[in-house]
Amino acid sequence: MSSLNQIQRSTLIRAPRARVWRALTDIGEFCRWFSAETEEPAFRPGAHIKLRSTHPGPYYKMEFALDVEEMIPEQTFSWRWHPGTRDPGEDLSAEPPTLVTFTLEDAAGGTRITVTETGFDQLFASRRERVFGQNEGGWKHQMASIERYISESV
Repeated sequence: MSSLNQIQRSTLIRAPRARVWRALTDIGEFCRWFSAETEEPAFRPGAHIKLRSTHPGPYYKMEFALDVEEMIPEQTFSWRWHPGTRDPGEDLSAEPPTLVTFTLEDAAGGTRITVTETGFDQLFASRRERVFGQNEGGWKHQMASIERYISESV
């Protein structure tokens, strides 16, 4: 489900909630399925996490950061960030970040994981449509990636 302000993707992962939570919030595991690298030791509420993309192609080595909002064990993990690619020298300090929220729920056969990103209507008009499109495809890719990662490691 997507609207002009929100992207939402959901998938069933055939693993216990604790396993999905660990893949989502252990920073080393997160980096493996999200295709990123960081020097940061851990996610924690209030943390500012700097990362670099390791995904081949145009995003390779792109730097990005996220500010962890909430971590409710085995339920909710959320962060704020400035999504999408940037033009060289583009200053995003006046642009409100979007909010990314992962929720976990028990489901028949495993755990339902849902990612919701909101706040696209607050992005600079010059970036809004492009970034929304990038993230709509990006979350489809990332949900398949975490599902694949967990199924290969269970």
